[in-house]
Amino acid sequence: MGILRRPKVAAKSPIAPMAYPYILITGTLTGILFSLLLGHRKGLPAWTVLDGALAAGIGGLLVGRILYVLAHLAYFQEHPAEALALWRGGLSGFGSVVGGSLGPLALIAWRRENPRLLLNVLAPGASLVVLAAWAGCLQAGCAWGRETGPSQGLLWHLSLDLPDLYGLRAPRVAVQGMGILLGIVLLFASCLALRFRWRNIGPLWLLLYSLGDFALSSLRGDLSPGPGGLSLLQWADLGLFVGTLLVFAAAKPLKRKTTF
Repeated sequence: MGILRRPKVAAKSPIAPMAYPYILITGTLTGILFSLLLGHRKGLPAWTVLDGALAAGIGGLLVGRILYVLAHLAYFQEHPAEALALWRGGLSGFGSVVGGSLGPLALIAWRRENPRLLLNVLAPGASLVVLAAWAGCLQAGCAWGRETGPSQGLLWHLSLDLPDLYGLRAPRVAVQGMGILLGIVLLFASCLALRFRWRNIGPLWLLLYSLGDFALSSLRGDLSPGPGGLSLLQWADLGLFVGTLLVFAAAKPLKRKTTF
């Protein structure tokens, strides 16, 4: 695979209309259905799972969109009306995960319920949303990988001829494909944890996600180094990992002795 010459193209909006929203919606609906099936098997009422999924969706959309707009603030200052055009795509993956976690927690706190049962069955569904988000990015060109050359060894072998968000094609690390793999790993790990009746699958899921996203962020071509040579997203992933680790350690995720 040779190095391709970049074509000259006009700059586009960072939220150009593509199939990304439809891929994400499909993944979200599939994730909700999967969580409903798991909840049914574990004796959790369907309305409880649906309420949790709705809270996760609202939280994920709000926080994900806010962080996305802030990340592209220069563009949205010139086109403020497009900040609300969710149908055109544009969400921060990290923000969506954080908001999608806070939404059900807020609902559970308001109802004064045990958070474990709901979070345990939502985790596998969330994995399908992550998978769909990365699949959408593969189609749309968002979260593109670093450009590579034959001298870069392993990175070159992990590269494909892919476009960035603006349609410029080049050999790039196939970060989106690795992101799809991350979604599969999260799905397998959360289902396995359910199978072995772990109590706190939500924190386990966040730990795995933050580690995976940190690794993928180091291979992305759309992020700039920040303090310590790490991008702001990597620092956010580290903060999420440390914060979740403290919760995970305090919760003592042992096997449940009940049927759940």
